[in-house]
Amino acid sequence: MSFARTEIVASGLEAVAAEMCASLVRTAYSPNIKERADCSTALCDVAGRTLALATHSPAHLGSTLGLVPAILQRFPLGRMRPGDVFLANDPYIAGVTHLNDCTLAAPIFVGDEPVGFAAAVAHHSDVGGRVPGSESGDSTSLFQEGVRFPPVQLYAAGERRNDIWETFLLNSRTPHFGEGDLLAQKAAITRGIERMGGMYARFGTGAMAEGIAEMLDATERRTRAGIRERLRRGTFSAEDWLDEDGLTDDPVRLAVAVTVGDGEVEFDFSGSAAELGSGKNVPITHTMATIYYCLKAMVDPGLSINEGLYRPIRVKAPEGSVVNPRPPAGVSSRNLTSMILADVMIAALGQAAPARSMAASGPYQGIILSGRDPARGRYFVDYENFAGGQGGLCTGDGAEVMQVHMTNTSNLPIEVMEIEFPVRVEAYGMIPDSGGAGRFRGGLGVSRDLRILADGTLLAVRSARQRFAARGSRGGKPGTLGAYVVNPGTAAERKLASTLSEHPLAKGDLLRIVTPGGGGYGAPAAREPEAVLRDLREGKVSKAAARTLYAVALAPGGEAVDAGETARLRAAADVPKE
Repeated sequence: MSFARTEIVASGLEAVAAEMCASLVRTAYSPNIKERADCSTALCDVAGRTLALATHSPAHLGSTLGLVPAILQRFPLGRMRPGDVFLANDPYIAGVTHLNDCTLAAPIFVGDEPVGFAAAVAHHSDVGGRVPGSESGDSTSLFQEGVRFPPVQLYAAGERRNDIWETFLLNSRTPHFGEGDLLAQKAAITRGIERMGGMYARFGTGAMAEGIAEMLDATERRTRAGIRERLRRGTFSAEDWLDEDGLTDDPVRLAVAVTVGDGEVEFDFSGSAAELGSGKNVPITHTMATIYYCLKAMVDPGLSINEGLYRPIRVKAPEGSVVNPRPPAGVSSRNLTSMILADVMIAALGQAAPARSMAASGPYQGIILSGRDPARGRYFVDYENFAGGQGGLCTGDGAEVMQVHMTNTSNLPIEVMEIEFPVRVEAYGMIPDSGGAGRFRGGLGVSRDLRILADGTLLAVRSARQRFAARGSRGGKPGTLGAYVVNPGTAAERKLASTLSEHPLAKGDLLRIVTPGGGGYGAPAAREPEAVLRDLREGKVSKAAARTLYAVALAPGGEAVDAGETARLRAAADVPKE
């Protein structure tokens, strides 16, 4: 097949996956998908190799790794028919990242021949389990985290199996969301089947097979070339810490040794902590997703997401460790752990590629509010992640209020939150000085105040960087820590733990969520004075920080830099020469 034809096939597959994802978002029912876009779609061949994946959440980059083989173990390919649809959500069997990530997949037929699968992954608001929202860092096993589905047949030749459908909805506290989102997933894979069928009708089965093989090889070649060009050879190590293990105050070590060879990279997690007794473990497919994200970001952000990207990667993740737990270890709150794991990998890869390095980031602080909605007379589950700040880059400031690394979901608009759930947003803004000081400043975190409008509301929280701040790099300062505070500034003020479930809130209580800032990059006193002045004007940095951290003095009135005094301060600070 010609290069042009291969490019057309590759672009076509990516376009199909993107159209599937757009269809899923536009037809979904829950705010978690239709507003926050916590979902992904993919195309696989009949062997289970990923051909194209469109994701709003890098956490889903590994969701199709074991999906098709798990389906084929239970439903032989030769017995499948057009219109069959399979449902799965078990991370240890189907390879999704946790039970909320319910996945629908269907075979794609050309005539009587199955040629691939279309899949749609969506985070459902609630799939049962011990706590509302089905996600808790203090769960002690997968059995507490919700209903488990190995691959089961949800539709048989186009006919819905109501026994499976009802079982799924009966295990959810929010079946009104669950039903609508399942139908949206079905619509998305139907769109994928139609579009993929159109490609086969245009090019033919033989040409498509040839184009797919060359596409995967081309992605592999580009990945290996990027590794050779942008990463120097050697072994590079880094570590960081998760605040606590979900059940005790003991910190959790996350460590990696990255060995760069000739066009390949090995990630060795042998130095990471043993499997936890809580829901903060990272299943191996999610660990793989974190690896794919970090390597793609550091080597070549334009790389296609398909099997070719995976081939140059080798992984050592001991079974029974925090990054490769054994069933039935809990994994529901795995994403915050993977956020710190991503910082660790980027720190190690940054040693191999200093020109692409960055400081550590402040990840989101997550909440789940639940209870009885007095306006609708039904149960509600409000699942939300509030963004922290990105770490400073070697080339510029970190982004403010950014859903970094493994979460790239959108901010739930205030109007939607207040319409859908019994809460009122009373304050929302960036936190001055929360980004670590540096030549390139860390991104700012945010503070949001939620007024609770329903009696009997329950709160669950999940977080990181409330104890171990995002580190600065090359002399940069750390970002500030995150926090949860109830009724701040009153006699009833209380700071909450970084992990908890079913904490009662009364009608009228105010919940403040404070997210962490990103670390700074480079010596703060090396920051351009005009950049500090701009930060002052925009309210991102205080006058005190300008003088004490950045060694910048202001002229009387504070509207300009006092060049002479700044030079004196910087001479005293012994700013390193670039």
